[in-house]
Formats: sequence, structure tokens, C-alpha cells
Amino acid sequence: MVQLFNIFRTSSPAVQQAVSNSWEERGKILEADTNLFCWKREKPKSIEDYLNAISIEKLEPIRKTISLDGLENQIQEVRNVWESDSSLSCQDFWEDIQSLSRDFLTLSNSDQATLHLKFIHDNGCTKFHTDRYKLRLFTTYFGEGTEWVPENVVNRHALGSTNEKIVKDHSQIQRLGTYDVGILKGEIPGSVNNAKGIVHKSPAIGKDDYRIILRIDI
Repeated sequence: MVQLFNIFRTSSPAVQQAVSNSWEERGKILEADTNLFCWKREKPKSIEDYLNAISIEKLEPIRKTISLDGLENQIQEVRNVWESDSSLSCQDFWEDIQSLSRDFLTLSNSDQATLHLKFIHDNGCTKFHTDRYKLRLFTTYFGEGTEWVPENVVNRHALGSTNEKIVKDHSQIQRLGTYDVGILKGEIPGSVNNAKGIVHKSPAIGKDDYRIILRIDI
């Protein structure tokens, strides 16, 4: 079952976000009025144990172009770099990344995308914003997830200003849970988007905290 968040209707087309317990519903993101799809899921213990055990200081940040043609080899290359200084590994982790990559490329009908896999140890994009991409797949494997806001509490005219001005009611801020998978629409100047880009930001994290994230952009 898909939960639709706070549909906001004006003279412009409706903008909404869809949250589901089923990955099979991911096609919702291609609908004209949807700018976020969130798949709520549970993290396997094998992945949780692996990420709790690895040494983040040795993790090499990854940026790689991927495509359906040769995807298995491309993910193996990422794995070789990521695990170059580690004796630890987790097949479930890499199979999840490969499966999400394949499904996202197929869904978006894209020849290629850019995959990012890295750990984050500081407060990055702390201001609510939209990004310049067509579609983005995002999951936080470890740490706090990305925050987003339903359309009816967004003041888009205030984007670029303070969070207090951008978000009308901070009690309505939503979050992608750890291991949830989000597919987000962005905004590219000069192009026609199906919907306004989702307004979101990175979570605030403490000085001793960190996140491990997978991001795939087209």
C-alpha cells in the first residue's frame, strides 16, 4: 500500500510524495505529480553487523559511472576499491547495491548513471534545497537518513534562505530511515520536469557520528 503525503493543490499541478513498504511500487516516481518515492524496509543483520565492524578511516570514497551493460563487473570494481584495505566483506551488502543499481537504471530507462558510495563525517547540506539532477536513488546504510518536507509545508520562494523560512511547520519534517530507499526528483534549469524537485537536506550529525550512503544520479 502506498501512502501519499499531504497533496497540495494549487493552480499548478499537484505535488506529492509516496511512501510504501513495497519496492514494486517504485514506478510511482515516474508519475507527473510525484517528486519522491520512499521504500520502507528493514536492514538485514548481516549488513548491519558488517557496517558496525568496518573501519571507516580505511574506506575509499567511490565515484563511478555505471551502466546495465557490464554492471556486475562495475560493482565488483567498486567492491575491490572499497575493500582494498579490509579483511571484512559482506556479500549481502554488494548484492543490494547491484540490485538497486540495476532496478534504478531500468526504471529510469537510462544508459548510464553516476554511483557514489562513501562515508560522511560532517554536516553537509544542512539547508533545505532542491538539487540539479533528473532522478536520484539514495539510501543511508549507516547513520541518520535524509530529511524531506511535504509540499504543503514548503515555502519555495524562501529557498536559499534559512530553514526557518523555508519550512512553515518543522513538526512536519520527514526522514528517510536508515536502509530505506528514496528515489528523488530534482530540477534542471531550462528543462521541463514532471514535478517540482523534492525539498530535502542532510541530517545534522554529532562530531563523533558518521553516515555511510549510496547515491546514484542521472
